[in-house]
This record gives sequence, structure tokens and C-alpha cells, in this order.
Amino acid sequence: MAQRTFMEAEGRPAAGRPGGAAILWATVAGAAVGVPLLGMMGFTFTASLVLLLVASPFLVVSSPLLLAAALVLAASVAGFGAAAAMAVAGVAALTCAARAVGMRVQGPVGRFVETLTESGQRVKQREVDMGDYLQRKALVQPPEGRANQG
Repeated sequence: MAQRTFMEAEGRPAAGRPGGAAILWATVAGAAVGVPLLGMMGFTFTASLVLLLVASPFLVVSSPLLLAAALVLAASVAGFGAAAAMAVAGVAALTCAARAVGMRVQGPVGRFVETLTESGQRVKQREVDMGDYLQRKALVQPPEGRANQG
């Protein structure tokens, strides 16, 4: 027969095991927190459905206006995006022109243009390396028609 610890002999649970009262109080605390949250979730869902039912006729009536407004919004976002791209290209072009005449451009714009220039040079070098590799490979391997002739 296994020996019982002092706490088990006293009627208390061993360490690491919650007793029945602790489990009961944890359940009560969980219900006290969970039930109001569940009720608020149900109320929010019901209110959303009611508002959708009330607003749906207005959405149907005003849908042509909403479509036009959405198209105007999309066009304005596209315009601002194009303006931003042109601004970046303009700053880069001015920086490159300034460097061409011997001026040193500093700050974030200079670092940005340096990064673009370095990445362009890396891409160019990779293309040259790949061309050399393919040329060497074409010279080493015989054409397929002559490989089987012996």
C-alpha cells in the first residue's frame, strides 16, 4: 500500500492537484466572466442583423450613387499612387543628374539612390555571369544529335 503524504492524511489534496472547492470556484468564476460576454455577443449579432435589415432598402435605392462614389474613390487612389511614383522617379532623376555634374547628394535621398544604383549594378553583374555560364555550358556539351554517334 502506498504511503499517504501528511497533507493527504489531513484531508487536503497533494501539491499540484486542485481540490473540489477550488474547481467549483474556478467554474463559478469562469461562468461569471463567460456568460455576460456570451450575452453581449448575442446582442451585438442581433443588433447587426436588425440594422442590416433596416438599411438594406436604402442600400438598394442608393447603390448607383455608391458605385459612382466607389469609382471616384478608386480613381483618386490610383491618381495619388501615380503621383507618388512620379515623385520618387523625379527625385531619383534629379539626384542622378546632380551626380552626373559632380555634386554629392546626401541624406535619405542620396542613400535611396545609392541603393537603387547598387542593386542595378548587381542585377547587371548577375546577367553577365549567367551569360558567361550559359556560353561555357554550350561549349562543353556536344549537340544532342552527335552525342549518340560513335
